[in-house]
Amino acid sequence: MLLNRSRAKDILEREKLDGLIAQLPINVYYLSDYWGLFNTTGGYDAAYFALLPRDEQQPAGLVLPALEVRRIETKSTWMPNIFGYSSPEADTVLRDGTAKGLDYRGWPSREGAQLGDLERRWVDIVARLGSAMSANAFWALVSAIKAAGLETARMATDEPRLAGWLAACGLDRISCHYRVDLFNELRLIKTPDEIDLLKKAARCNETALLAATDAMVEHITWKELENVYMISMAGQGGRGVYLNCGVGELPGGHIRRDEPVMFDALGQFEHYHGDFGRCAVLGEPTTEHRQRHRAICTGWEVAQEYLKPGIRYSELSAAVGKAVRREGFSGFRYPVVHSLGLEHTDDPKPAGVQPQDKPDQVLQKDMVVNVDMPHTEIGWGSVHMEDTVVITNNGCQRLASADSSLRIID
Repeated sequence: MLLNRSRAKDILEREKLDGLIAQLPINVYYLSDYWGLFNTTGGYDAAYFALLPRDEQQPAGLVLPALEVRRIETKSTWMPNIFGYSSPEADTVLRDGTAKGLDYRGWPSREGAQLGDLERRWVDIVARLGSAMSANAFWALVSAIKAAGLETARMATDEPRLAGWLAACGLDRISCHYRVDLFNELRLIKTPDEIDLLKKAARCNETALLAATDAMVEHITWKELENVYMISMAGQGGRGVYLNCGVGELPGGHIRRDEPVMFDALGQFEHYHGDFGRCAVLGEPTTEHRQRHRAICTGWEVAQEYLKPGIRYSELSAAVGKAVRREGFSGFRYPVVHSLGLEHTDDPKPAGVQPQDKPDQVLQKDMVVNVDMPHTEIGWGSVHMEDTVVITNNGCQRLASADSSLRIID
């Protein structure tokens, strides 16, 4: 299970809330273990909901389109209640008084065919749920809320429009509080299943980045190098998000001999992120390049001393920045420390602020964090060091295994 249910209960009790209602794809996935088919394509607003009561005696519920009912048997969810929806059926209601949708029959089964176990389960779930379709996703969510006895509850949600949607379905006594920050706070402490996925993401992302550095030749474009990275990610069962060499990309539009280049890769495995960075050069690194690389490696060594429970992000960042500058890299600023998970920055994030402006977290056991150490000097080049660790009882453990050497390609 992805969900840290005991942590969810603690947070909800602290906030005097009765449960969570998720609409954002990553939060529905986190609460239910189910990634909706149309979340990948995008563009389908409010197609899925997940309901998590604080009280474990009240049933959790997942809302999804009728055509995905069969898919539940393939992909699975731990949630006991599934609420499908189709299209409205005029003047018809379900037993709970909510608007009924047209029955869903799904694809036909060949008469007389010997069905496999999964095929039989497809047929069974459609037979069981097909005549209980809601008129739309909002009515299906009302059914989930009623089944859990939460019609007058105080709920946290990641969807600011939720109260209006529910009121339009006659559920106007429920109290909906837009608290997307609580979802991020909940996700800060990873479960064992999440850590396992993050390890896989880290390892395939690392492998793909190093494949891209090895592909450097003179005049190759960054897009061509990113294609190498993307192909490697796909070959390992992951999906690339980006391969970055700095926000302005390559100054000459292609790789130039002896120019310091930073590689920063972000990829996904089952929607969990890997984030990894290293330094590279085509040709021979200068003395200054080697010195700057050694300085950020020293910074990483210092970072590992601070990556333990009880340390604030700001303490870690200050110590690393000071250590790098002490090694003679006077222009180096401060590294960015961030949580990693279903988002590149899994920390609670205020809306409308500069990316990476976020609360100063205190490290806790089972947090997964990155220390992000890029530096670009226009007219010279760029360097970078970035790794992912999981916080342990008294320190940290890296999720991947590559050494910190400067990648020299010739």
